Amino acid sequence: MDPAHADSLTWRQSALTTPTGPVLVSSHRSCWTETSENSLDGIRRCIAEGIDIGEIDVRTTQDGALVLMHDQTVDRTTNGRGAVTELTLAQIQDLRLYTRGGRQGATLTSRRVPTLQQALAVARGRIVLNLDVKDADIGAMVAAILETDTARDVLLNINPGVDPQQVAWARSLGIAVQTLYFDEKTGASSRSAQLQVMARQEPTVLQLIFRDPSVVDAAGRALAGRPVRMLVNTMALDIDSGRPMDLAGPYLDTVAVDDPEQVWGQLIAQGVSIIQTDEPQRLLAWLRRRKLR
Repeated sequence: MDPAHADSLTWRQSALTTPTGPVLVSSHRSCWTETSENSLDGIRRCIAEGIDIGEIDVRTTQDGALVLMHDQTVDRTTNGRGAVTELTLAQIQDLRLYTRGGRQGATLTSRRVPTLQQALAVARGRIVLNLDVKDADIGAMVAAILETDTARDVLLNINPGVDPQQVAWARSLGIAVQTLYFDEKTGASSRSAQLQVMARQEPTVLQLIFRDPSVVDAAGRALAGRPVRMLVNTMALDIDSGRPMDLAGPYLDTVAVDDPEQVWGQLIAQGVSIIQTDEPQRLLAWLRRRKLR
């Protein structure tokens, strides 16, 4: 089914929670390459281009507000300085965002740093937001989701160590939950056991971070028969430094641009059904050519 010809909320949320559904495209930091990182315009751009999921990063201000910001400080992406935790919401909203990811060659815009509630309001019924919790209380996040009536429009990225009761609470409210398997912290000797533990928790999505590509097959075996999607990040280079992100071994956007079968095709063949990328438009176009969408 083509989401352009269906109600976007119903189609995308149903697809997210249906592991056998179509491959979904997740845009890293929400179409930042054409707009500004973690911006409302970026979310709107993703919506306009038919991207399924927009990933955003959430932090807490000095006065307890939830705002979109990847880094600990506002230095890179705005014309301000300082740590998010040491600035009030009013101070942060006085700042303006640079184009793309800031730094060299970026231009100052009229865009402002959004609150989580503003981002959810833009997304409601139009796109799923993958909420990467950088520094925020899960309770406050869930409160914002309920306040904006967007429980069906989000994928809540739960970091290791969060109280399992909070995770269960979020799920009981109909909020899709994503957990993280980080292979470097687990190691090959205990990989299978850890993946089995995570599979039994049955999150909506299991995100895999690895160097060894055999992790994908191991995760697929652990998840066999369970209603869980696998997500892999194919972003190649860090937006700030330009250094390799090293999130998925050989599966890189820089390779996929010239040979999508070697990267996106191989991941899909291994059971990955959500790909998070800095090339969302290219990935979606390739999926359509392959008649996978």
